[in-house]
Amino acid sequence: MIIIDFLDYNVIDTLVLVRSLRPSKVKLLADISEADGKRAKHLSNAIKNACSDTKVEITAVDTKDILEAVEIIRETAKSDDKVYLNIDADHGISTAVGFCTEERESIIPICVDMKHEIVRDLTTLEEIAPVKHIELEDYLNAIGAKHLDGSHDMPKPEEYDAICKTAEVLFKNVFIWNTLCAYIGKHYSHDHYRVRIPSDLDGEAKGHNEEVVKEQLQAFCNNGFIKNVGGDGENSRDMYEFTNARHRNYMVVFGVWLEMYIYIKLQPYLEDVHCGFVIDWDGFDDYDTKDNEIDVVGIKKSRPVMISCKMRMPTKEDIYEIGYISEMLGGSLAIPVIATTEILDHKQSYKPGLYPRFKKMNVGLIETYDVKKKPIEEILTSIGLD
Repeated sequence: MIIIDFLDYNVIDTLVLVRSLRPSKVKLLADISEADGKRAKHLSNAIKNACSDTKVEITAVDTKDILEAVEIIRETAKSDDKVYLNIDADHGISTAVGFCTEERESIIPICVDMKHEIVRDLTTLEEIAPVKHIELEDYLNAIGAKHLDGSHDMPKPEEYDAICKTAEVLFKNVFIWNTLCAYIGKHYSHDHYRVRIPSDLDGEAKGHNEEVVKEQLQAFCNNGFIKNVGGDGENSRDMYEFTNARHRNYMVVFGVWLEMYIYIKLQPYLEDVHCGFVIDWDGFDDYDTKDNEIDVVGIKKSRPVMISCKMRMPTKEDIYEIGYISEMLGGSLAIPVIATTEILDHKQSYKPGLYPRFKKMNVGLIETYDVKKKPIEEILTSIGLD
């Protein structure tokens, strides 16, 4: 069995077809001039990981030249193997090529019907095979994702409750946590993991509630991230020690608490979820940015969920960014989401027009305030994942 497919940004269809049909070969038609071979290589490696018996043949083709593409398809149709042509619903080129070829009896146009979880013959609409969903690692390999260098360690299950309890205290006053985090990062000792943290932060809190600093420090102590070690001298009560290197790293990275919180809260409802990835855009497009970070990435029934975490009020630029990245990396199946510690009034946000922009761009919104009050299932349904 041979599957013919076009290289595009929606790699999910291709991976699902490979896992579901287990073809002997995938003939990947790639416009090398645009992709520079990099995306084709990523997808080729992911196909081999998803189905080790499948061979991948990458063929350079000008996807703007319908006749050239048709000729390649016709030549493939002469094979003794059964030949399937993937019709990707997100892109018109595949549809045009699939139905302008004269070798219809030799080529079976197919598509992934994700709603009904079957692979269909588009000529008869009959089921060819049930969908076998891809894993998150397959998807991340296919889009060229890699763990962020120097990224924080994934939290351990036994720490989940402590992390969530601490995070919810920090979310109540993010400004103070930002000040406290900056102070710790500047003053802690690298030799013995100790740091003096005065409740007034040497004036750096600039008149803000000293009780909030004490509350946050107490939360860290109560949940095992630091301990008050006492000592000699006038300020002995202000001396703290990190309980281990991982916890120290958590306390010197401002935004890590929201990422870990979302990661932990969504984990039971997704098939897999990870923190801290970057996408290497070099060779993908002409944008100046080489890497784009995605804070939390999950998957459910082959639908990737890409979450940008903001411990501040989101901006319209944030909405456009995660919407663009999700569309480029997952097509219509990807679900872009912004998670925020801010509270947005759904009828009239703090910034005029911000909430309607979420709707317009089909970007989901997770507010930590809602996570404490609503069932997670209800939140997932509101962002388009059920």
